Amino acid sequence: MNEKETMLTTAKRLDAVQAPILKTELMKLLDEGHDNLVIDMKNTTYVSSVGLRAFLAAQKRINEKKGSMVLKNVSQQVMEVFDITGFSGLLTFEEL
Repeated sequence: MNEKETMLTTAKRLDAVQAPILKTELMKLLDEGHDNLVIDMKNTTYVSSVGLRAFLAAQKRINEKKGSMVLKNVSQQVMEVFDITGFSGLLTFEEL
């Protein structure tokens, strides 16, 4: 991570309770000019459709700003959700 990247760590479960919190945090960072985000998902074991939409909304904003968002430390279980839903083609993941 370089000094221009902003790190954010996700909750254990990105469900109907936690995903809106994540989306709010992501949008706040983008509004504040943090255009290069690194999302550490080491603690995350579950991502619901609401969680997927939070990432998609942030990615759309980042694309508009010509920034970047990288998801790292994604468990195999969570990566399967991204793969099955097609989100693995829309988001950037750090290779382990």
